Amino acid sequence: MSTEAQATTPARKPLPLYKRRRRRIYGAAALVLAVIVGVVVWATTGGSGSGPLPGFTISVSQGSVASPDSIIESQPSLAKLIPAKLKYVPFEAGVTAIAEMKSGAVQAISGVGNPPVTEAIGSGTGVTVVMGWGFDDDQLLVPASVTSPAQLAGKSVGVLVGSSEDYELLGYLALQHLTGKVKVVPFSDENAAGAAALSGAIDAAYLYGSPATKLLAKGDHSLVNAQQIAKLGVPGLDVIAVSSSLIKTNPTLVQSYVCAELQGSRDMTGPQAAKYLAASSAVQGVPGDQIVAATKDYPFIRPQDQLYWLGSSLHDPSSRIVQAYVQTGQFLVGQGRLTAAPTAAQIASHIDNTFIKKALAGGCSS
Repeated sequence: MSTEAQATTPARKPLPLYKRRRRRIYGAAALVLAVIVGVVVWATTGGSGSGPLPGFTISVSQGSVASPDSIIESQPSLAKLIPAKLKYVPFEAGVTAIAEMKSGAVQAISGVGNPPVTEAIGSGTGVTVVMGWGFDDDQLLVPASVTSPAQLAGKSVGVLVGSSEDYELLGYLALQHLTGKVKVVPFSDENAAGAAALSGAIDAAYLYGSPATKLLAKGDHSLVNAQQIAKLGVPGLDVIAVSSSLIKTNPTLVQSYVCAELQGSRDMTGPQAAKYLAASSAVQGVPGDQIVAATKDYPFIRPQDQLYWLGSSLHDPSSRIVQAYVQTGQFLVGQGRLTAAPTAAQIASHIDNTFIKKALAGGCSS
């Protein structure tokens, strides 16, 4: 039964065929466009719907020794803990990596030594240490005839110029009252220093890795190593440093990175270390058996020793790493790389232990 309104409403005329076809075409085009936009958004956000992931470039050292970063890079499940698009770039010298951080090309450096970090602090570069990495593994390799430090007098020793090794060697010579009595020969590459020692162009060399292995095979022996020099009061510390601006703009990213680093450190030193190290060989660019052997006894800073070096309180000017950097600052002034050594308070403002402290306390998402 029809109502009065229905009875009086005029019948609608059907749309012409060409208009109906045009509407279908516009509707289909709109649907296709919506799908394309949706796919683009999903791709840029990783499907999370929380916005595009930030880029995060990490400068890492290459070679036969693995690192927590190579464990992260070779374990996708661990890398996913870091909410960023990860990019790894190799570095040969810490000074170069610091310059790249200053330019904004790098946001983190894994395994950077005393001089580059201290020089950056002294020159006002925004770099912050968030975690300890390890010690240098260098040895002062000398001929069999040299059995005591005093016998180095009048001899030449090669070392990587401006590096933590340079700082350690000069510190050791000073402790042995040999400053000015030993000719320290600077090299821009440890392989070149090793080759010079092998050929007899210099008497000894302070280095590690493959160049050290060749000298040991020749018959040289270790007079002292980096760990022993550290115990004498001249510690060369390799650390994980991030851009200070990143801590201000994205502390969550920094925390996630430190958490992943801590887990990577545990993986590479735990009961299944051989498995994780072998898996990282591809990203390190060396055979799996070689990386397992080289990493096994490397002097990494263990999780339980992190706060021993970084201090138990935030920006602690009396922490061991600050004191090491104070010494390094004096070394850099002597080299002419800084006009004045940074103060303990100035250095301490660039040491942030809150991220590793939270990670050690179980504050990491799984």
